[in-house]
Amino acid sequence: MSRVRPFLALGLFLGLALAARFASFSVEPFGAQRVNLDTGVTTLPQGGILTDNENGLRLKATYIEYKEGSFVRARGAELLSQKETFLAQRLEHDIPKQEARFTGLAFSNPDFKGLKADRALALFAQDLVVLKGKVQAENPRLQAETLVVNLKDREALALGSFTYQEGKATLRGQGEGARLYLRFAFGRVRATTQLPPHAASLAQYASRLP
Repeated sequence: MSRVRPFLALGLFLGLALAARFASFSVEPFGAQRVNLDTGVTTLPQGGILTDNENGLRLKATYIEYKEGSFVRARGAELLSQKETFLAQRLEHDIPKQEARFTGLAFSNPDFKGLKADRALALFAQDLVVLKGKVQAENPRLQAETLVVNLKDREALALGSFTYQEGKATLRGQGEGARLYLRFAFGRVRATTQLPPHAASLAQYASRLP
């Protein structure tokens, strides 16, 4: 098992002290570990496990490619922390830009269970995740075109047509101008189409993901 220096990608995405860098992480390849000395890129073609030894974060993937201080790419990725689970068909993290793009993302934490989307973008500096394409969650029961999630403040904004169900009640919105605001606190969720003033700032981030 080898040790390398900062692995910014994992710590930032999970919303756990997002400004902090990893002190180190361990690499456990499932097969060969190839290092291109010309490009500095390390490839684990059979996949492997990257573990943050300081913060207890774990990435398991069927394929991993990374370059220190530049990027991390993974396929068939499972990213775990104490509170969050991220499953993605593909993960591409740009470390200098502090952004990551996901294909086929499934996410769960204490607020969302079974939240899925065709594609997603994590904006680490803002503690935000933008999800688009067949967005749906098992709990709360939500379907939407676009969802912007604020991990730090535990709130979310659905944009475009949506369906939200709570018990026997159903809220629906149609068209590009439809909006639904969700606020999580004390194990409950409050859903409303009457947006608080600051919710408009969340909507601006939706355009970052085409």
